Amino acid sequence: MDKKSINTKKLVYISLLVSISIVLHTLEAMLPLPSPWIKLGITNIGTLLAIVLLGFQEALVVAFLRALIGSILFGTFLSPTFMLSLAGGMSSAIVMGLFYKFSFGYFSLVSVSFLGAYTHTTVVMALVYFFIIHHNELLYLFPIFLLFSAVTGIMNGLLANVFLRKLTEEKSLDIKIKQNEIAKTI
Repeated sequence: MDKKSINTKKLVYISLLVSISIVLHTLEAMLPLPSPWIKLGITNIGTLLAIVLLGFQEALVVAFLRALIGSILFGTFLSPTFMLSLAGGMSSAIVMGLFYKFSFGYFSLVSVSFLGAYTHTTVVMALVYFFIIHHNELLYLFPIFLLFSAVTGIMNGLLANVFLRKLTEEKSLDIKIKQNEIAKTI
C-alpha cells in the first residue's frame, strides 16, 4: 500500500473520531448535571481511541479539533469556556498519550482514562482559580470534582474498551493494529 493511501486512511480515521467526539460532546451538553462545572467527559472516548488506534500525535489532533469545532457549534469559540475546554482537553490528551506510550501495556484504558480525567479537572480548576475566580472557597469544591472525575474516568475507560473491541471485530474497517496491543488495553 502506498504512502498516499495510508495517509488518506489515517485522515479518514481522524475525521471519524473527531465526528464521534463532537456527537458525544453534543449529547453531553444535553444531559442535566448537578453543577454547571461537572461534565461526564464522554468526548474523551474519541481521544482514547485515537491514542490506541492511531497514535499520540493523531490523538492530539482529535482533541484539538473536537474542542475547536465543538466550541464553534455551541457558540463558545474564544470564550473562557473554550479556553478551559481546550487547555483541559489538550493537557489530558498529552498525559494520557504519554502514560499509554510509556506504561508498556501494564495499565488498561481505564487507568489511562482515569489519569486523563484527573488531569483535565486539575488543569481546569487551576486555570479557573488563577484567572477567573480568585477565592479560596473554590478549592473546597476540588475534592468533589476529583471524586466525580474518578467515576467518569473509569466509566469512559470502560466505554472506550467496548468501542475498541467493536471496532477491531469489524472486518471492513481495516484497522492495522496488533491484537496483543489491544489485549493490553482491555
